Order: sequence, then C-alpha cells, then structure tokens
Amino acid sequence: MSSFKYRFVTTTVLTEERTKVPLPNDNKSLPVGTIAAVKEYLTKLGFGRFFNGLKERGIPLFPLICALISYRLTENFSVEGCGRWLSSKEVRKELNIGNEVSSRMLNRAAERTGENMEDALIFLRDSLFSMYELEHTDVNVDSTSISVYSKQTDLFRFGYSRDKRPDLRQVNVCVTELREPINIPIHMTVESGNNTDPAVFLRSVNDIIDELRDNSLFVLDAGGDSKNVSDLILSKGKRYIVRKKMNISDDLWISRFDKNKAECISENEGIYCNARTFSSSGRTVYLFFSEKLYEDKMNILDARAKMCVDDAKETVRRKKDGTLRISRTVIKRLRNPLISLNVSVQGKLLSSDEESFQYVRNALSNGREGFFKLECSEKLTPSDVLKIYRKRDSVEKLIDSLKNQIDLKPLRVWSENSVKGILFLAFLAQTIVSMMRYEVPELKKRTTKFIIGSLENLTVTYVYDPRGAARRIYSNFEPINSSILRGVVIKTAVSGG
Repeated sequence: MSSFKYRFVTTTVLTEERTKVPLPNDNKSLPVGTIAAVKEYLTKLGFGRFFNGLKERGIPLFPLICALISYRLTENFSVEGCGRWLSSKEVRKELNIGNEVSSRMLNRAAERTGENMEDALIFLRDSLFSMYELEHTDVNVDSTSISVYSKQTDLFRFGYSRDKRPDLRQVNVCVTELREPINIPIHMTVESGNNTDPAVFLRSVNDIIDELRDNSLFVLDAGGDSKNVSDLILSKGKRYIVRKKMNISDDLWISRFDKNKAECISENEGIYCNARTFSSSGRTVYLFFSEKLYEDKMNILDARAKMCVDDAKETVRRKKDGTLRISRTVIKRLRNPLISLNVSVQGKLLSSDEESFQYVRNALSNGREGFFKLECSEKLTPSDVLKIYRKRDSVEKLIDSLKNQIDLKPLRVWSENSVKGILFLAFLAQTIVSMMRYEVPELKKRTTKFIIGSLENLTVTYVYDPRGAARRIYSNFEPINSSILRGVVIKTAVSGG
C-alpha cells in the first residue's frame, strides 16, 4: 500500500493478516440454565398440573409461571420487563410458549397465582414431604416487611419498615423453613403492614402445625414470644424454643448473676448460663451472658454517650462573660411577629467531660448488656438450646436472599392478589434454589447469587440456515450447572423456521 504525505510517497508493507469482520446473521444466543432449572424443579414438584388446572382458555398458566420465575432469577426488572423479554421467539420456544405474551396477560397470571396462594402452599408442602425422605419436620420461623407502592386495599398499611422505606406502605411477611440440614422454605403468610409480630407468628404457626410430625420443634425469635403462640404449639403436641423479651422482673435475676457459679457454655467465647425449670409446666428458661455481646453493646453505649456529651456542649455553651446561651442547633431565630416562642434549657452542672460521659453512660445503661434469654418447652442442656437457636439464622439468611438476591424490591403491582402472587413466585424461586442446595452437597455453602450466576452461564445459540431452520447449540457447561441439571436431557435439535 502507499500513502501520500507532504508530497512524498511511502510504501507500507502488511506483515499481519487483516482481522476478519464477521458477516451479520440471524443467530441468537440466550442464557438457558435458569429456564431449564425452573421448568425441571417445578415439574418435579407437580406444579404443571396444579397451575394448568387454574386456567382453561388461552395460553396454559404453567409456562407463564415458569417465565415469571425464570425472569425474576435473571433480569428481574418488572412484569412489563418480563413481557419485553418474551418478545423473543427463542425465549418463548425454550418456555414452550407459542404466541406472543402481553404484560396484561402476565399480570393476570400473577393475580391468579395470588388468588390461589393458600392452595399452592399446601400443594408445595405435600409435594416436598412426598419427594424427600426428610430427616425431621422441625422449623425456623421469622418475619419481615416488604414495601409496596399501591394504596388500594387495607392490606397495605404504614408500619415499622424493615426496608428502611417509611414513606411507603407495606405488607408483613412471615416465612417458615425446615431446619438444618434441610433448609427448604415450606410456608409464607402475607399480613397487613401494621399487624404485630405475635399475630403474624400465630397465623403462620396455625397454618402448618397440623402438617408437621408429632414432637416437631418450632424455633422462634422474639417476635414469636407470645403466650398464644406457645400454648398453640404445646396443644398440638409440638415443642418450641423462643427468644424471650427481657423485662423488669429479670433485673433481679441479672443482678444476682455470677459467672463463677453459672454453667460455662464456651470458655473461648465467654458464654455462661443459669437455667430455671418450672415443674408445673416443664418449661425451662435460660439466662445467658456473653462477654462478646457485652463488649459490643458497651461500645455502642459509649458512642451514644459521647454523642450526648457533644450535643449537650453544643446546646448550652458558655460565653466569655460566664453567662449561658442557647445554641443554634436547638432553635433558629423566628422572624414572624405572629409567633411567640419561649425555650428553656436545663443542664447538669458537672465538673468535666469525663464526669459528664460517665453520668450519661450510667443513665443510658439498663444493666442488661450482654444478657439474653431463651425459653424451651422442655428441659434441654443450655449448650443444646443455644446451638439450636443459633442455627435459626438460616431463616434470616433466607429472607435476606429473598429481598436482596431474588431481589424483592418495593413492589409495583397494585391489587392485593397481584402482590400476593408476586411474593409467592419469589418465594417459589427461593424454594427452587434451596432444593438445589439440598440435592447437591457442593452447593450447601454457596450463595443464591452464585448459583443463579452459574445457571446463567449455560447458554443456547439458535443457528439459522438460509431456509430458516434453526439448530440449537448449548455451551458453557461447568461443574455447578451440570450438577444442578444432571437429570435434564438437553439435545441439539433442528427445527423449522
């Protein structure tokens, strides 16, 4: 080749072959692992016949449910986003959906699911209990709140927001899972956003208690600390461990607590326990003291005390002439002749910041730092009770996975049944992931995000020939997604255009 620059002709010699630019084609690639896994596990659970039995005309309901769950495990923008995703004929082919699907149709599918959520949950438990030879039917129970944008029904109320969205209405959701080593969720209740925890727990326990084996164990946090809940459990021949709320009557017990006389549960962790058994009922109450928990609580207390001292110094400051004045942090000057405001400030006259700090620290402390209390319906060793309760954190992790990895954002569906339907489909997605962990030991410690990522790596490419016939080529198999889909037969097939 040659180029002309400043009237001189230079010669350029190519020493490497040019990069070949691929020609455009109609081939399409898409992640198929999540779709295959969702279809496989829902079919194993028998949900094909359950969902298709809810809809008689048009597109069967089961493929639409598979689409909504698969989309939630991958893109997860909205129901409308799922409709756009299904505009691809290749995606619809993987889901066995022939015609195009509108967002309205998907919203109706979610609403129909919400209408039948109670029956679907019963069906899920029946399937799980018959599929697996379960080691036990002991359960962990915990609750949370989910924010919603809708204002249409009394179910959506303002309440204490665990989503940190006090500006939005919410629903309270209680989740029940089978305890270790199973860790599969089996039940979910959806309650009004301003309902109390004991009422939510009572409803959840009442829903499933008759389906569990005799002598099954319920493990509850302080939200389940209610006489109604414990009485119900005992009346059905079941057991419980619950974290008790501390009250004034416990202060005397705490004041007499002596580590040297208490039972040492763990010398390394600095955990000690005193227990009391009530002969009339057989229940046992355990008062634990943890040195690590004490240090954590006191560090928080010290930070609050320091902030109080700093605020007090800012609020009441001393002028050069020794008089006191109110700081601007307390009140800004009002320039309105129609408003009259009088403010008085009283302060403790202490000699130094250190004395002030100690005064505030003592005032903020309730003397219960480092202590917590558990109750069991029978007499177990403190070590066993603590071990069982600590493993209850698996249901907290499950809820965290639902909200942050299955990604239950503030819900933008509007009717009560639509909200219940979307919540149930997210719950079903989490159940599928938990079943994978139970069936594949290598996944036991893997996060939901990691498992979904491995499934998304498995892709299918539709290669079209000039006549429009498509050949499917699967790629990116790896040990994790191969283990999950080991029972799924994936073939490279040719279909007409």
